[in-house]
Amino acid sequence: MDTLADDHPQKEVLAKYKKEYEAKYEEDVSTFGGHAWDGLQLVIAALREVGPDREKIRNYIENTKNFVGTGGIFNFSPEDHSGLTKDAFEMLIVKNEKFVVLE
Repeated sequence: MDTLADDHPQKEVLAKYKKEYEAKYEEDVSTFGGHAWDGLQLVIAALREVGPDREKIRNYIENTKNFVGTGGIFNFSPEDHSGLTKDAFEMLIVKNEKFVVLE
């Protein structure tokens, strides 16, 4: 998270997840917990928007664009339920003993 620019869309989401997770569980965050957190946030958003109807929830999620989660910025469709393309990832390198985003 420290390698992301302050204006990076994921920075705020990652900071919130890290703070809430570590406060509750008193341990470092995990990638797997982040995946679960993303899914839960998406379902909560769907429930708030369309209610508990399963078909409406599915349609809401399949039409979600630019959902900023811990794992990336998701763009779902009826054909793509992962929501991430190769463009969602950033390559990091080690420079001066720190991770930095490869330009």
